[in-house]
Amino acid sequence: KIVDTGFGPARDDGPPEAVVTRPGDACWEEAKFRFRSSLTVLVTLVDHLYGSHLQTANFTVTAAQEHLSPSHPMRRFLLPFSYNAISVNDNAHFNLVAPSSLAPRVFAFTDHGLRMAFAAAPQLMMTGAEVPNEEGGPLFNRARYVQYLKEKKGIDTEFHRQSAKLFTVMRTFVEDYMKCYYATPEAAFADAELMGMIRQVSFQLGHVAPAAPKAAAEVDVGAEGYALVIDLLTDFMFTVTALHEQVGAIEAYVQDVSFAATKWLPGRLVGTKQTASAQALLMSFTSLPMPKLLGSDWTHLFTAPSQAGAKTPAQCFTEFQTALGKLADEADAYNAAAASRAFPENFPMYVMNPRVLETSAAV
Repeated sequence: KIVDTGFGPARDDGPPEAVVTRPGDACWEEAKFRFRSSLTVLVTLVDHLYGSHLQTANFTVTAAQEHLSPSHPMRRFLLPFSYNAISVNDNAHFNLVAPSSLAPRVFAFTDHGLRMAFAAAPQLMMTGAEVPNEEGGPLFNRARYVQYLKEKKGIDTEFHRQSAKLFTVMRTFVEDYMKCYYATPEAAFADAELMGMIRQVSFQLGHVAPAAPKAAAEVDVGAEGYALVIDLLTDFMFTVTALHEQVGAIEAYVQDVSFAATKWLPGRLVGTKQTASAQALLMSFTSLPMPKLLGSDWTHLFTAPSQAGAKTPAQCFTEFQTALGKLADEADAYNAAAASRAFPENFPMYVMNPRVLETSAAV
């Protein structure tokens, strides 16, 4: 069934009336079209534009630029994942967010409606920050979030299982790399540049996330605080690579406005010609190829390690690439066996495959 709170009679005040449609009902085809189209707008506006670009990428890249010197090992580490993000987010501000720009023309929002949608975006995102404090949140560790969803919400999908594996590989890379420069968690907290960046990201997240995280300055110097630092850095990496692929690569769904349209006339099951052109333009806006996560080599960015006896950054990178390759092989094997599995597991899963992921949310 489909529950639609926007399909009932309009009201000046109070909660909207929900309309429930089931297979075989007269409006079933229209309900499916409205669901697909509404989901397209939600994912594009909230999860992609706001969540990936304007929140996670913007907060982290800005903080890194403002606090980390050009030669700082963590700024160099983050460079592939922040590649071109400033330019793209600046373009998004003027071409997608500003009044009378592309987004207001693509979506069926008034200027006031678009502002309301952006204001609601932080509460609509489901990435772990929404987990309340009394349940252990907010969770910036994707693996822990996947476990939370399974145990507390009964949600257990291949998407979440693969995302937990990918996050764990990325987190190991972050932790191993930081050991090249910080002998102990206390040494990392003594780095004024690094902690200035983390405090800024944490402070900004605390003003938009439903369950505000502790400011890094308030976390005890030790294992708990160090884990938060690693989780925040890994969450940024995961968001601009895999999660950005999940919410941004929707061109296959919106290439036909009879399948999903960002706006349509009442009672119609297809978008207008203008909508088709606007959707195609929006998708072309995000179609430029970027450096690949698996197979690219950015070890030339790393500075010499400051800890004697530790693995070199290049060795950490090689192990990271090897682990990504194993995940990619597992994803390929899962996809190859899709037809042999029962519904709903009989679909391939590409968005967590390192072989197709890019290093940044640059588009």
